[in-house]
Amino acid sequence: MNLEKEMNEFAKANHVPVMMDEGVELLIAKVKEYNCKSFLELGTAIARTAIRVASLDPEMRVVTIERNPEMIEQAKINIKQSGYQNQITLIEGDALEVELPDQKFDCIFIDAAKAQYTRFFKKYSPLLNSNGIIVTDNMYFHGLVEHPENTNNKNTKDLVRKIRNYHEFLSSLDEFETTLYSKGDGVAVTRRK
Repeated sequence: MNLEKEMNEFAKANHVPVMMDEGVELLIAKVKEYNCKSFLELGTAIARTAIRVASLDPEMRVVTIERNPEMIEQAKINIKQSGYQNQITLIEGDALEVELPDQKFDCIFIDAAKAQYTRFFKKYSPLLNSNGIIVTDNMYFHGLVEHPENTNNKNTKDLVRKIRNYHEFLSSLDEFETTLYSKGDGVAVTRRK
């Protein structure tokens, strides 16, 4: 069985929140379109996206940050099995607390704690190369961002409100412009004007 299939089955069996296939395809297309050679990911999970991005180009350098110890262990196994361990650096810890990597990135991918998206953007956007992109997943959050009335769960309502606030934050930025794509669970692509 190939590694990608194994990772998908592991994610499904263990309820690991991985990016929807349609979203991954869009992410990959944007990485290619903008000729990205360095990729920072907030939220490694099992390293499915990190491995996929590393596989695009032998010059690709991926830095990925994860705080969940179980995910970190699985990510390490998958990265080793993938053979891309020379291209992928896994930083263990909370993305809001770890020291910033000492480099700039062509693509920053935000797919960690959704309630912290605005804080992630503020912390990591200074690491974006001038012609780079910031990609954010889960912008629709299962349709609840546009239809918050479809849930009665207080925590979910709070999370949806924070994602909506992130939408507003992105559209308020003077130096960046954002395009929202309805692929997967909603993907935002943000770049400098």
